[in-house]
Amino acid sequence: MAVAELERVACNAASAAADILSGALRADAGVHSADGRDIKTQADLDANAVILESLSGIGLPVLSEESGASDRFSLEGQCWIIDPLDGTMNFVRGLPIACVSVALWDKGQPQFGVIHDVFSGEVWTGGSGQLACCNGEPVTVGTAGRPDAAILATGFPRARDYSTDAMGSSLQRFSDYKKVRMIGAAAVSLAWTAAGRMDLYLEEGIFLWDVAAGLAIMEGAGGAIRWSTPDSDWKCTVVAGNAELVEHEAGRMSCFS
Repeated sequence: MAVAELERVACNAASAAADILSGALRADAGVHSADGRDIKTQADLDANAVILESLSGIGLPVLSEESGASDRFSLEGQCWIIDPLDGTMNFVRGLPIACVSVALWDKGQPQFGVIHDVFSGEVWTGGSGQLACCNGEPVTVGTAGRPDAAILATGFPRARDYSTDAMGSSLQRFSDYKKVRMIGAAAVSLAWTAAGRMDLYLEEGIFLWDVAAGLAIMEGAGGAIRWSTPDSDWKCTVVAGNAELVEHEAGRMSCFS
């Protein structure tokens, strides 16, 4: 199937899931569990089911936060990577930053992504060879070339290393930046960074489904992207933004050496 048709399917799937989630905002989101730093709701599962149904006719394997990797899934081939609700805690608490994330990858590289913000209605699209857009209007990464002039978008994902040494290293790195923002949704953080609202996105121990679409959109916005090889649980470290900041940050992280 032509890439343009796959992009249309991805956008329709994200839109259908966003409709489900918008309805859940006006009802009980249905919290199933809140173990440790994770939270699962019925809204996540309902959005996941809608996306999988929308993508089922294509026949490509899928990696989803809610249902794992389907049969034949491999990053080496063409595949979908989805997060039906990124920012679940925000969603449950009414903090207005949460989204649907659908990505098309091929040969281990992001090809296209769509991020549909459930609260604002902003729809971010873009990918390799395709301009990044917000609601159809082109966006580009920011131009801050030094950390002391830049806003860093980051977070403490539930599966990262919370040891004293690891946290100390992260906080020392963050202190180089003019401002640091943590908004609780990696996909939205990447979209905002692609639009220059923030200058660099960095997270350690983040799941691939949280960043797969955002990495594609970042490329479409003229940004640079780096990610470490995902581990067996699909966790990786990601740095994305304008080339100067990415080169600076990736150059001092052992996972990219």
